[in-house]
Amino acid sequence: LIVWGFALALLAAMVVGVSVYVAAQSLPSYEKLKSSQNGQMIVVRARDGTELVSLGPSYGKWMPYAQIPQVMKDAMTSVEDRRFRMHIGVDPVGIARSLVVRLRSGYWRQGASTITQQLARTVFLNNSRTFDRKIREAVLAMAIESKFSKDQILELYLNKVYFGGGAYGIDAASRKFFSHPASELSLPEAAIIAGLVKAPSRYSPTADADAAVGRAGVVLQTLVANGYLTE
Repeated sequence: LIVWGFALALLAAMVVGVSVYVAAQSLPSYEKLKSSQNGQMIVVRARDGTELVSLGPSYGKWMPYAQIPQVMKDAMTSVEDRRFRMHIGVDPVGIARSLVVRLRSGYWRQGASTITQQLARTVFLNNSRTFDRKIREAVLAMAIESKFSKDQILELYLNKVYFGGGAYGIDAASRKFFSHPASELSLPEAAIIAGLVKAPSRYSPTADADAAVGRAGVVLQTLVANGYLTE
């Protein structure tokens, strides 16, 4: 059993390694990923060029990593992937923790998807809850980690993830909910925006302000727990 178990584990590791290598070779360049959008936005302008109305998804201005407020980066990693800087795209510790919670409670109370997995899903896949999609998501996440730096991955994620109301990326979300660019986000605003990823329609400030503030409180608690803030 030990010999066969080791052999099967080695074979599985080889299959995963080859899959990740092939996926990494087929990934677009960082510049192409930055320029790709999830949908089309129509902007109606007056004769003098002033904007009258925008229809469809909004993307805002691309925020380079260095220009993203630190509170926004800390809030997002704390609530969505506290081990972001330590894993390889898939977090075995997070998966184990999720399984333990599942066994104790009888149902799934927390996900194990990393920020990199969420980025892979946003850019390349869909939200279907199938085993095949989860496997492809994990392989793509590890491929992304092998090709890009952690800072690049977080920059892509914060500029592409959906925050509700047609807003993709933190700049679009900041302009929609707070009427200013993402470079000016305060700690309370960053906490609200970070809290939207879990359920954009449920926690939207324009739909349910109390729910948005309550969720932001959870984000602040994770910031304290992870050492980014004091009580």
